[in-house]
Amino acid sequence: MSQLNLETQTIEGVKFYYTKIKSPAFKYQSQTEKEFVVDVQVDKTTAKAWNKAFPKSKSKEMDYEDFVEKFGAENAVGDEEQYFIKLKKPANYKDKETGELKEIPDQYRPRVFIDDENGELEDITFTTLVGNGSVGTVQYEVMENSFGTFAKLLALKVDELVVVEQGDSAGKFNVLGKVKKLAENPDAKPKQESDKSSQSQEASQSKEASVDDDEWV
Repeated sequence: MSQLNLETQTIEGVKFYYTKIKSPAFKYQSQTEKEFVVDVQVDKTTAKAWNKAFPKSKSKEMDYEDFVEKFGAENAVGDEEQYFIKLKKPANYKDKETGELKEIPDQYRPRVFIDDENGELEDITFTTLVGNGSVGTVQYEVMENSFGTFAKLLALKVDELVVVEQGDSAGKFNVLGKVKKLAENPDAKPKQESDKSSQSQEASQSKEASVDDDEWV
């Protein structure tokens, strides 16, 4: 069962879906602005508590049958509607002087953590993709303005990581045996170019999802 704690601003015992933190995704109907985003699966009690605390950003529902077809019955919470809370944070800001769109500094971007062998949290934000169905805790921060009270994504702590499978680049060799990992080309292009491949892999772990898609009620 998931648990919303308004004091610590966390939700424990959630499952993560469509996680875009290593590489942010374009905002809905935008080709310039990006955002960090994750959909967290919660139980009905948590969803109701969240809706009461954040009426401007209520949870969404997915039919049980649709969820099972997409993610499997083993990932469902109960056997009725499935509840999701979308948390996000802008990855860009507009420079007040130039109007130029810039990436937010690293110290302000959401982070992904996992316990290491010493019981401390290891930052895996830039090294590990969080696969659909991974289990853990999400941390958010509360923002208030004239429009209401909102929650923004702050961090994930992953307790059970679902590894994102390698794409066809590795899978095409499976007739020879299971490929552990493709070696990197020492003469490859600069990191900026290779990051595009990483971003593509993160996006391809599942199709881009939005609360505006038909699969959400």
